[in-house]
Amino acid sequence: MTPDVALQAKLDAVTAGIVAQGRAQAEALIAAVVAAGGTSEAALVEMAGDRSLAPRLRADICWLLPRLKLDGAEAVLAALVADPAEQVREEAAIGLGLLQHEDSIDLVLAALVDPAKSVRLAALHALGMFGSPRATARLTALLVNAGEDDDLRADAAEALAHCPDDAIVDTLLGCLDDPAALVRYSAAYALGEQGSERAVAKLEELAAHDHAETPWGDVASRAQAALEAINSRDPAD
Repeated sequence: MTPDVALQAKLDAVTAGIVAQGRAQAEALIAAVVAAGGTSEAALVEMAGDRSLAPRLRADICWLLPRLKLDGAEAVLAALVADPAEQVREEAAIGLGLLQHEDSIDLVLAALVDPAKSVRLAALHALGMFGSPRATARLTALLVNAGEDDDLRADAAEALAHCPDDAIVDTLLGCLDDPAALVRYSAAYALGEQGSERAVAKLEELAAHDHAETPWGDVASRAQAALEAINSRDPAD
């Protein structure tokens, strides 16, 4: 099977936009979708909603739809956030984040209570892409909930990195004393992105003393990177 001319041009653009390290994986994903019948935009839309197909294939289509800049992609993904298949819900949530249509924020917020942790993490990733004040209250509540999963709390901190709200800086500063190293790490990252000089003293303390390890590196190194991000900002920003 081969894609029609219009779809092939868009698929080529998607592949060209992938960093070199991930290009082979993207090409393999696209080849599998095309081989399964995804040879036109209409076919992709139909396949995405076809629950008789393998969830992994449908999830791969959800990965493709926003990157193809397909007309109507938002509506397709919005419907799939409630799909029975966890993999499909996960990719649909991330896809809505990539599209960043304000009308989709409520759907992504609703995914924060999905029974699957992977979908909740995907929703947090998507909300970070939105960077919308509409998500701030929910993200903050999740972050400061000590009874919540640490992975989710850490991703909530990162999602707040680009939400424009001065109160977020205070919340993130408090999280630099959190018992969970992963939460401290992500809060330090988010403070570096926020760029507030109010965070400098506490970040300096972590950079000097907090050598707790996370899957992404130690807290001290992340705090130091955050300090460098703050110090490199243009004062006019």
